[in-house]
Amino acid sequence: MKKNGITGMLIISMFALLAACNGENESTNRADSASNRTAADVHASGSNNTEAKALGAVRVSYMDGLWDAVIPSPDSPAVQAINEKFGIDFNPQFYYMQEYPDKLAVTMAGGDLPDMIGLENPNADYVRWAKQGAFLPLNDLIKNYPALSKIPQSAWQSVSVDGNIYAIPRWFTKKYGKQPVIRKDWLDNLGLPMPTNYKELRDVLIAFTANDPDKNGKDDTLGLGLSSVGTGLLYGAAMGAGYDSAAWYDRNDAGQLIPGTITNRNKEQIQFLSELYSAGAIAKDWAVSKMSDVRNDFFSGKIGMYFEQPYDFNEQRFTALRELQPSAKLAVIPPFLQDDGQSGYVSSSKGVYQMIMLNAELKEQPEKANLILGMLDYMSSWIPWEDRNPGNGDFDWQYGGVDKGYVMKDGIPVEKADAQELRPKNYLIGRYWPPSDEAVQPQNSFGDPLAKQFVQDAVDTLKGYKFYCNPVDYITSPLRNELESELELAFTDHVTRMIVGVEPLSGWDSAVEEYLSNGGQAIIDEVNRLIKERQITPGWE
Repeated sequence: MKKNGITGMLIISMFALLAACNGENESTNRADSASNRTAADVHASGSNNTEAKALGAVRVSYMDGLWDAVIPSPDSPAVQAINEKFGIDFNPQFYYMQEYPDKLAVTMAGGDLPDMIGLENPNADYVRWAKQGAFLPLNDLIKNYPALSKIPQSAWQSVSVDGNIYAIPRWFTKKYGKQPVIRKDWLDNLGLPMPTNYKELRDVLIAFTANDPDKNGKDDTLGLGLSSVGTGLLYGAAMGAGYDSAAWYDRNDAGQLIPGTITNRNKEQIQFLSELYSAGAIAKDWAVSKMSDVRNDFFSGKIGMYFEQPYDFNEQRFTALRELQPSAKLAVIPPFLQDDGQSGYVSSSKGVYQMIMLNAELKEQPEKANLILGMLDYMSSWIPWEDRNPGNGDFDWQYGGVDKGYVMKDGIPVEKADAQELRPKNYLIGRYWPPSDEAVQPQNSFGDPLAKQFVQDAVDTLKGYKFYCNPVDYITSPLRNELESELELAFTDHVTRMIVGVEPLSGWDSAVEEYLSNGGQAIIDEVNRLIKERQITPGWE
């Protein structure tokens, strides 16, 4: 891809739109011609659409959830830049991710949908809304866009319902997702080695709680950060694929793959968490603690182990921890050796996280639909690291301009911590579709010394391990989409009571039977049938 040739179906679509806004009717032949133009004919990199502004900008509304600590303003320099570049009146509305599902449900029930609707994953609600006709089918549209058309078929399958594609999936790393992170400086302060099994990890986290690991002379630290508000159990202590409640790794007596939630290995992890709770190494109010609060405690130097991803995070958190505790050092805990001889974490799905749907009413506004898809294509197009500099107009614009939205350090662009509202990329997609995980080079994305140290450690550590390809990521199970969330919620209630000692761990088998009898076994039957039909072989890569 040429340095400044990152393109989308923009200008042709916008000219068609402008004519419509001016009261002119486009012929069918012209519309067909516009939809089949090549990308090189469409986007003039770095140009403003003065014609569009002169004739009136089309309103493009968007709602989505974010895990960011601060929600970006809907009226910011980045929004103004988007308006100027694409000739639109952009109206984004973001919510904190833990609040977003409720906000989205209310919006969907009301029926007055924005043009673009974001979602974390293709869950049961997504399938139901798609079947109800809420979203625009995209099968015949995406082939016209160079970046979108290169998205792997497996990614499109994950957002397909009854053969129709209803969302633009966002790329996400398979290797650099959430991993268990530990305060390496606390280990060193207490003379403890990196834990290699649950017994060692339990002893370490209890020591983090009781033995003043930060050497400040105060009793103000905890071993593990844990949350369970509106999300299920976040994040527990899954120290490998076999212990991950989301992984379909183990099999039942009938030889069927089963969800990690109900496995004996997960029971071992819950026993471990119960022991930590009894020892005071987990906050007493963890079950009513928000994930964001637990994360803040970790980055305030109060917690010794948490889960963080060495990719696409808010660097300001690391800066805050470093300034508070200058000797802080973080490390990814290597996966534990399982009893089957394997050692590795679960792949972060099949390379997809978050998605954007288009309002079905855009079927009557094809020019507007093309305009939106063109913007998403443009923002998704891969820019190699060697081209990420002020000399690349596309990159410079997306990142808010050199010395404004980012700075160059040792030849590497680094996002400025407080410049979120200057970067258009923070409002549209925000992640390119790379040719491979290795091409991402996440260590190049950060300038804070602690953030860079953590990411480099993670890359070096994870380089030596395999990743388990979760087979359920490669199928669409209607029963699972419909029933799993409720089943997981009910099972989490049992698990929570077991951890805090209200319900005995001896009740595990009863909780599993409840899960199975309320639809879990039906899900297992369907999932295994689909895996067999698709000839999917679970394994490591």
